[in-house]
Amino acid sequence: MVTATIDGQEVHWINQYAGSAASSSTAAGQPASLIASACPYCAVQTTISTYVGAAIQSSTSSIPASSATASASADSANPLPVSGPNGGRGSWSRHAYYNAEAGDSYGFTFLNHFGGTLGKPGTADGGPAFGASLSYASPDGKSAAASPQTLQNQMIEDDVEVIVMSNRSCEGDSCGYTRPGGVAYHGFAGDQKLFLMEFSMPATGKTGFNGDMPGIWLLNAQIPLTSQYGTNPECSCWTSGCGEFDLFEVLDTGDFRCKSTLHMAPAGGSSDYFQRPKDKTIKAAVLLQGSNESAHIQILDDSQSFDESLASEAVQAMTQDDGKGTMSSVFRLAGGS
Repeated sequence: MVTATIDGQEVHWINQYAGSAASSSTAAGQPASLIASACPYCAVQTTISTYVGAAIQSSTSSIPASSATASASADSANPLPVSGPNGGRGSWSRHAYYNAEAGDSYGFTFLNHFGGTLGKPGTADGGPAFGASLSYASPDGKSAAASPQTLQNQMIEDDVEVIVMSNRSCEGDSCGYTRPGGVAYHGFAGDQKLFLMEFSMPATGKTGFNGDMPGIWLLNAQIPLTSQYGTNPECSCWTSGCGEFDLFEVLDTGDFRCKSTLHMAPAGGSSDYFQRPKDKTIKAAVLLQGSNESAHIQILDDSQSFDESLASEAVQAMTQDDGKGTMSSVFRLAGGS
């Protein structure tokens, strides 16, 4: 448990600094696919896009530090090397896109945890040890649907979670173990991934469990496909380190700080934070590079577009910080060069 006093307020979180270099495999030998979850009160605003492509050079800097200090593996000093397929440069192709205002979506499936309820597809087989399985999310994200739906252009309310996965359903054993009869889709595989998003996190003024505590994070797809909220932690690979990456997470009700924390082996986090976008949307890039074992979160300029393809140079440019140390955070995994 890490305890830090940030601007006079005590904040707690857990970092698990254990293990050696991260492996590209996960539970049951499956690829390190990821899902994106938004919870509990993030705006469904404008766009979310995912890309795959060549690795690029990425500059690094730290986000604003508080008066507290904590040991972490977030690297804010050394630049990352240039690399790509066969050592060259390449382009990034957009594989999925969602525009809430226009109602456009392709390549994504929106899910939640209402498996086995109201006669909707999904199953809770396995009992409370496994928890409710996945279901198709209703347009407002609050309940289950009988078939894939596109999220409406509205807020995701407090204590509501929407899981964003690819549109590739799990056939046979292609996803490893999945809940019998349940809804199951692939995450986003590949060791070079780029997520671009625009969102806001308005204050709701609510208190209590998950009140006014929004978050956006990535999970290894094995977790929701098996057991994300079961009562027996041994039913999920989360405890064995298969991976969670909190991108923008508010840890205290009504707080203005968004934390970034890596829960896996190795793990990392610090007392640094991004400013919570309460009053307007922001654009952000999340770049995962297996070639140098790094994860880069970057706040983008408002003029950034989410095009169908991106040149490597364009991705490199969007992951440059502003020189003031306020726009980016980099996690370098153990063993990275």
